Amino acid sequence: MFQSPKIIIDDKLTIQIYLCYLLDQLGELSEEQLADIIDEIEAVNSLDFFEALSIAQEKELIKTCNEKNKKLYSLLSTGKTLTDEFLNRIPLSIREKSVEYGKYLLKMADLERSIICRIERTDYNGPCYLTVKFLNELNGDNLMDLRIYAPDYEQAKLMRERFFEKPSDIVTKIMKMFIKDSYL
Repeated sequence: MFQSPKIIIDDKLTIQIYLCYLLDQLGELSEEQLADIIDEIEAVNSLDFFEALSIAQEKELIKTCNEKNKKLYSLLSTGKTLTDEFLNRIPLSIREKSVEYGKYLLKMADLERSIICRIERTDYNGPCYLTVKFLNELNGDNLMDLRIYAPDYEQAKLMRERFFEKPSDIVTKIMKMFIKDSYL
């Protein structure tokens, strides 16, 4: 079966434009959210992206602030100008996929007051783990931590999607297993 070649951005300036574009379209993002988008879309090498992140800060295209032990990035006016002028250097398919997944991440961020669900890669093409943390909304402590093996990234994504369909049902069932001795 024919598979089309993957589009990769490897030019340092274009990666900076891509970063500015993400912040322009999605607003303020954490370093973790940016990393999730980069991992999901696979259009930029992670190391190149974080190098571009550092350069964009030095060039004052973006700014950083720390909030609740998280680095948050936002776009400055020079970054907005760069994005507006050179947007066409980023392939349309990458722009569309990135914004779509970014919006999904922001939607999931609302859930993260009580649940954190992340995919951890052991190596690029190897097995992954779906890590799920259930948080106590009152004080932020972990109620429960689960780490579930997935043979590859695609399987981990499917597991995450299934989890987010009804996270409260899953939490309730697991807690009942331990608290009420109900196994079904």
